Amino acid sequence: MNNKNIVMWGAVSLLFASQVMAAPTDEEIKQLGTTLTPLGAVKAGNADGSIPPWTGGMCTIPPGYKPIMGDKGGSPYVDPFANEKPLFSITAANMAQYKDKIDDGTQELFKRYPESFRVDVYPSHRTACFPQWVYDNTISRVKNPQVVGAAPSLANAHAQYPFPIPKTGYEAMWNSNVKYELPYSEGTQAAYLIDTSGGVTLTGVQKIENRNLFWDNSMDKIPDNQPYWALIASTTAPAQAVGVKQLRHSFLEAQDRENMAWSYIPGQRRVRLAPEFKYDTVSTTSGGVLLFDEINGFDGKMDKFDFKLVGRREMYVPYNDYKTWDADPVAINTPKHLNPDYLRWELHRVWVVEATLKPGERHVQKVKRFYLDEDSWSILTYVSFDQAGKVHHLMYQPSIQQYEKPAYRNGQYVLYDLTKGVYSNGSLMAAPKMTGFYKVDAYPGSYFSPGSLAGSGVR
Repeated sequence: MNNKNIVMWGAVSLLFASQVMAAPTDEEIKQLGTTLTPLGAVKAGNADGSIPPWTGGMCTIPPGYKPIMGDKGGSPYVDPFANEKPLFSITAANMAQYKDKIDDGTQELFKRYPESFRVDVYPSHRTACFPQWVYDNTISRVKNPQVVGAAPSLANAHAQYPFPIPKTGYEAMWNSNVKYELPYSEGTQAAYLIDTSGGVTLTGVQKIENRNLFWDNSMDKIPDNQPYWALIASTTAPAQAVGVKQLRHSFLEAQDRENMAWSYIPGQRRVRLAPEFKYDTVSTTSGGVLLFDEINGFDGKMDKFDFKLVGRREMYVPYNDYKTWDADPVAINTPKHLNPDYLRWELHRVWVVEATLKPGERHVQKVKRFYLDEDSWSILTYVSFDQAGKVHHLMYQPSIQQYEKPAYRNGQYVLYDLTKGVYSNGSLMAAPKMTGFYKVDAYPGSYFSPGSLAGSGVR
């Protein structure tokens, strides 16, 4: 099958994808690992070669990698493309030439900041690589997973990408929600707010502890009544927030169970349930910019919006952004927008999912549009629109291949609030003194519980 036929196949099949809820056919499954990668990306490059074929990704550790945590991995990462120069730059003056490959939010930045904002486009590298067992599980179990209920829930899936050949927007979003992670990891990260005058404020430094049972391959399934993902976020800066802790539980059974959140405030000396930590409630560690359902691009239940799978597109997206991850906050947090010298853009195929607010539901946003990397299912860019149809939020998630795991990962985010004229640069995992996420041993069984959170709190 040539490149043209592959693209046409994708376009035709995806035209009906949002209306079809059926397991992949035997013929479709046969393409996994042949014309498609094991995770469902088109293996071939594009017609003009500006997107290369996927040949397995970057699975080995380059020379010079010396993470802070030693053999446990994490940051800082060696940039294997440090010597590359941009192929060209997109500016407000020539944006029209590339408009079909630029999202609406980025176009808005060009309009607002024509003198300073630009997009530097580099050669494209399909670096995404994952453990072989992830590929094997995804293919061998491909007929098992189901999206069920109106919320909806993910059923009959474990230690796999559930829908490498998605038929609906919900399936594509579940791929992103449960994208590959180490089952047990922790690390430190920082967040900054850049206000309308260019002032920079540190809004939070946190230690994050993660337990992701969905990717514990030693289990056949997640134990009953357990969250697939649990985390504890412990704040260590700024001074007024030291000792604040948050505990979060996320469940696959979204139709039947609410995601849970608890908070510990040192001054109160107690743990309280925090049911407001969802949907369009604002996260304080972002300086009042990030909504809870925007964490990592999207977080929480998919019950307020209708999620439509629009199809694949070739788009300029942040990719292989080692320079962004390693940047000094003083240099990167420039007025109006992130310093464009530090953001690497590449041309890649992405899955586009559009979420529209359901009639009768309330949310500050009417439409959410997601751009998911076809090679990793990570959300690379996200744009939302308010009730008047204007761009509300724009999020970039600079991503890298974490070659020591191996896993392609988003995580750090740059979120523009285009109604307030401010932006948050958060989850900085490789800024000075930050460790990134590194592997740890399994936590005790009761570690991610409200009682444990209370016992570990600063008094």
